[in-house]
Formats: sequence, structure tokens, C-alpha cells
Amino acid sequence: MVEAPYFIHYPTHMEASVTRTKFCFSGLIILIANIVCTPVWSQAQDWKLIRLAYSSGWDALPAIIGIERGLFSQEHLVISGLTIGSTKSLIESLSSGSTDIAAVSQRGGLIMAALKVPVRILSLNGWGTQLEFVVSDQSQTVKSVADLKGKTIAIGVSSEAHPVLIRLLNKYKLRPSDVTIKLLPPDSLTKALDPKAPLADSIFESRHFTSAVIKSSGARVLMGSDEVSKTLGLIGAAPVLARAELIEKEPEAVQRFTNAWVRSLKYIQQDPEDAARLLAIFFHRQGLRDVSPELTRSWITLTQYDRFVWTPNDTTDAEYNGWGLKEGGILKVLPKLEGFVDNRFAEAAVKRLESAKESANAAVAGSPVSTQSLTSEGASQEPPR
Repeated sequence: MVEAPYFIHYPTHMEASVTRTKFCFSGLIILIANIVCTPVWSQAQDWKLIRLAYSSGWDALPAIIGIERGLFSQEHLVISGLTIGSTKSLIESLSSGSTDIAAVSQRGGLIMAALKVPVRILSLNGWGTQLEFVVSDQSQTVKSVADLKGKTIAIGVSSEAHPVLIRLLNKYKLRPSDVTIKLLPPDSLTKALDPKAPLADSIFESRHFTSAVIKSSGARVLMGSDEVSKTLGLIGAAPVLARAELIEKEPEAVQRFTNAWVRSLKYIQQDPEDAARLLAIFFHRQGLRDVSPELTRSWITLTQYDRFVWTPNDTTDAEYNGWGLKEGGILKVLPKLEGFVDNRFAEAAVKRLESAKESANAAVAGSPVSTQSLTSEGASQEPPR
């Protein structure tokens, strides 16, 4: 039996060919799902304000989805969103209470853990972003990472790749002092292997950058993303953090937020086309007109959004990256995540989502209307463009 969709999209007009029976049944399914997913507090009109911080890059996607597709509004949350200026300013804002929740890079989360900022991990902002090594075609003698001794390796400024690079060097019996690690801004990074004016011998970065380098420069892959992940057991989970005081004083509001966040992650899986379009618009609003939906569609495939609850393996991997940040001179102390994770809200949100799915499936199983008509017409409603 085909499972009924259990994510509620915004309605558009029904096709003229839909019969009255199918229309009524589709309305019944939507009503049932709304009853299951609509929390009791919505009836009391108890709106809450959440000040949310998120990236200005592609990793802002779950936040964008939640805002623009009304998932936070469905939880009766007013979201005051702002992109993160710097990790330092975000830490100050979280500490003072002017930011409630932040979707950050793993690096940012590890810095906060090292500084013992009073925040807790609620959920994930994605994981498994693909990283790879590329080298210039002119470096014919470089066959493995071990051959990079004495070479210059370029990475992005404040990059997630930095601690992973340190881990890789360690695997190949190299220390950071055995190579030159050059930090470059995005525009310079994509030109770092230009044969006419090279800035480095190799680049270790996410495939958002390396794919462009391979297309525009004479470069080849030295170690692909699958091999990097396999060699290190790399997970690379990025956290969503909430102020500990907010969790203590307003757990209901935190639960509402997490409900919407989990649905945002689910939305990306269900409708990557629309997610890509919204991400492209997000970049256009920042003046980056060259970022197309086709490009953002490819970017979405480079990070995974299919997990909602932080695991012990996420912690082990993150703390290893924390070691990499310390070895790389970014941190003075090793960050420890013990007591830094609160999975109660994500676990409850997942159970709620599964309950909605089961209710919708049960309604389909007990209906005389075929699942084909439901999936082809009754569930074909699209969000506003």
C-alpha cells in the first residue's frame, strides 16, 4: 500500500477533473492531519517570540524553510530571524539573552562548548557535508595526502574543513607544521589552483567550492568525499542550540520550535526542488544573483537532512574535531559535550511526526477512495510561490 503523505503543504486550486468524492476525502485527510499536528496551545492563541540566528550561507536552509513555509507560524511562534555576523557576536548575544536559538556550524558549537557558553543542543542543522581534497594538475608527484608534506593547502576562512584537515594529516603521520595551511576567502579559494597564478598546491574544502575549482582550473581529486568519510569515520553533525535559561523557563516554546524544526528538515527531503528555489532566493536577497536554483539544487545534495536527534556518535566525532581545532591553534582547551545535549525536545517532535503519519495512513486504509487518487490529486497541493 502506498503511504499517505503526512507533511501538510499549503493548498492551491484543485484540478477541474477531481470528483466531489475525492475532494471531500482529501479534505478529510487534511483535517485529520491538522487535528493531529495542531497543538492545543494554538487554540488559546498563545503566540511566543523566538529570536533565531542562522548562517548567511547554504546551511541556513532549514531555518529558511521553517520561516517561508510557515512551519513556525503553525506552532504559533513569531520568529525574529537574523543572520550570524560572527561567532563572537553570536556568543555575546546568546549570553545576554538577545538571541534565543541558533543554528550554527559544528565549529561554532565546539567553540561555545570550549567556552562553556550556557546553551544546549536541541537538534541537527544537517550533517555529512561532503569534503574533498583537490590538487593542481601540475602536481603530478602528489599521489596521496602523505605527499603534501612541505606543500601549501588552502582552506576557507573559519572553515569546517580545518579540523578535519588536521585529522587527515594526523592519519598520514603529518603535523600542521609539516604543511602550510592558507586561509582564503571564497573568491580567492576558487582561484587558488589557477595555473597562471596559483595560491596553493591543493585545496581541502566542501564540494560547494571544490566542484567549481575542478570546472574552472586544471585540478583533479586527490581524495574524494567518500574516502574522507571512510578514512576518518567523519559525521560532521551541525547543531541547533538553545539558551539553557530558555529551556528551563519556557520549555513549551522550545518544544514548539523543535516541532517546526524537525518538520523543516523533513520538508527538505520531501520537496528538494522547492527547497532549492527558496535557497536561491535567499542568496539573491543578499545580492548574489549568480546563484541559480540549479546550483542550489546541487548544493542540497551535498548535506544530509535525514536525522533529527543528536547521537553519542555525533558527540565522539565532534569532540575529535575539537581536538583538530586545538591542534590547529583555534582553541586553547579541548571542548567536551557532556551535559551539552538535550534530546528531549527532538525526540518528542519525532514521535509527534510519526503519530501524524500513522493517523494519515490509517485514514487511507479505511477509505474507499484509491490511494492512487489521493497521491495524484488529493495531495498535489503546492506551497505559494
